[in-house]
Amino acid sequence: MSKLTPEAELSELRTVALALTTERDDLRATVEKLTVGAADELTAAQAAVVAKDARIGELTAEVSALAEKVAALELTHVSAAKQAAEIVASTGTTPVAAEQAQAPAVTVEQLREQYAAMKPGSERVAFLQKHKAAILFGRLK
Repeated sequence: MSKLTPEAELSELRTVALALTTERDDLRATVEKLTVGAADELTAAQAAVVAKDARIGELTAEVSALAEKVAALELTHVSAAKQAAEIVASTGTTPVAAEQAQAPAVTVEQLREQYAAMKPGSERVAFLQKHKAAILFGRLK
């Protein structure tokens, strides 16, 4: 049992009650701040989603319009070779088939590997001079 006087005990209980009330008020304020902050973030996120949805709609419409243009152009598309053949035919001459360019026998990577495998010397220098564009710049002739 407590050896405090009733007045001292009452004073101690009031102090405890005041501390608990202050703690409760602080907790309420914290919860309110978090609630308001979360609500603001949610509103901002929803606005961003709406804006992005609108932009997606715009881009989808643009893609559809461009697809229609491409389809229309493909319908009217005449190849350069066909136009050239028509021009040649209109002059009264017969067109000659153009030679088809053949794919290179070796790739850039193969040339680089071959060059790297060569021993230093005049043969390697000559090889580099011959295939400089491919080895250094990645372009086949």
